[in-house]
Amino acid sequence: MPIKDRFLSRRHAEIVHDDGGWLLRDCGSVNGTTLNGVRVLEPQPLRPGDRIALGDSEVLFNPAADDTSQIVAVDTGRPAHNLTVAVDVDERGSERTQILNALAVEFLADRPMAELFDFILDRVADLLKPTRCAIATLDRGSDKLQFTNVKLRRKSNEQPADLRISRTLLREVVDGRKVVSFFDQGGDDAILRAESIIAQQIRSAVCAPLVVGDDVLGVLYLDFVGAGSAVTENDVRLIAQIARFAAVTLERTRLREEALAKAKIDEELRTAYVIQSRLLPAQLPAIDGYCFAGTNRPCKTVSGDYYDVVVRPDGRIYFVIADVSGKGITAALIMSSLATAFAIFTRSDPTPADLLREINVTLAPKTSPTKFVTLFAGVLDPARGVVEFANGGHVPPLVVCRGGVEMLKTTDMVVGLFANATYRNQSVALAPGDSLVLFTDGVSEAENAAEEQLGVEPVAEMLRTMHGSDAARILATIDERVRTHTGDVPAGDDVTMLALTRIA
Repeated sequence: MPIKDRFLSRRHAEIVHDDGGWLLRDCGSVNGTTLNGVRVLEPQPLRPGDRIALGDSEVLFNPAADDTSQIVAVDTGRPAHNLTVAVDVDERGSERTQILNALAVEFLADRPMAELFDFILDRVADLLKPTRCAIATLDRGSDKLQFTNVKLRRKSNEQPADLRISRTLLREVVDGRKVVSFFDQGGDDAILRAESIIAQQIRSAVCAPLVVGDDVLGVLYLDFVGAGSAVTENDVRLIAQIARFAAVTLERTRLREEALAKAKIDEELRTAYVIQSRLLPAQLPAIDGYCFAGTNRPCKTVSGDYYDVVVRPDGRIYFVIADVSGKGITAALIMSSLATAFAIFTRSDPTPADLLREINVTLAPKTSPTKFVTLFAGVLDPARGVVEFANGGHVPPLVVCRGGVEMLKTTDMVVGLFANATYRNQSVALAPGDSLVLFTDGVSEAENAAEEQLGVEPVAEMLRTMHGSDAARILATIDERVRTHTGDVPAGDDVTMLALTRIA
């Protein structure tokens, strides 16, 4: 199975059938294969639901079971049916009332979605003894009649597992929200020859929509083969009621499981936020003659922005600000890798250009082709007031000086795309009262209700009168400008800033 992925070897891994089961083997690939997060060194048995990671790609292992089926909508002539009933049929004063009451109680019990289809088919099989019965949910993302999560129950494995049903009939069931059936009424040759239900030899069949409110979730299907096994009109009405119970139960279960999953994700995000917040400096170092200030305001629970300041034993100060492309968890994971790389590589006191090169060489092979980082790294020599820096595609820094604001526009390739990218050392001198101001594009690209971006120039213009202001006041002024520009519009990106002021 060919997969377009630059991190895969030509023959990367294989799945082989062995002694009734399936095994995953790595074929000596360069970047390795993992199974559920664990690297595969020896052949590993596979189970349904296992996740196989191959480079940037993931394969979900889900072997076909004996009852795997699909509902295929086929184009045929006019569908053969001789009974159509509304979904909301009423059953009172009959034996079926007792059956339905008992079923209603059973359907009230909470069951996992993975067990619910089997439970519904068990009830249908016990009550009506069909040759085959199936339940399937519609693909809500498609305008076509496509079904997902098809579950089939057969009396015998000799019965076919694929259900070929007339597209016209399915449209009548789904669009008309009606229970449609046919059954042999004394050898009606026209019906017995019909191909519009499934196949020959079927004496009767029923297809009922699973309706909740105005939505059709899917269908419940039954058929009967052989003499003496025709479905009756009362059976059709019972199936209509079972379909109503099934639809409500499926929707309730889906909503409950979605709520539980969201709660779990929210809890994991809160934990991720706590962990990530520890990657940002709790407080910035105090340096004689200088002051640093930094802020990070994520637009989601976790952020793809990063900043840090590190003082080296020789007194020089490394600082960095970075913005990972994209938002959310993926960006946050790359951000954590970037923080680790910065902490490690600054220990060897590299030039800013070498620092960016080392980080780039580390990240490029491990990030997908759509992910990259804009990054500015600088080194302050406090004795001389000189900042050496390198810029990997980041928003141009601003230098607030006595004569106004200077924009440092020269930049190089973003980090994380090409391992052989090169970077240049640059420098700027800070006189007493000067400030170096850095921010991510959450500032420059902040949008108002008219979708107008703030831009860098308005920020620079605002800072022209702030020479001699400390770093914290400068960042507070910028943040207020961003909030004024956006108004009530929710932030579309993380807002992160870092400023350095040489005290006058």
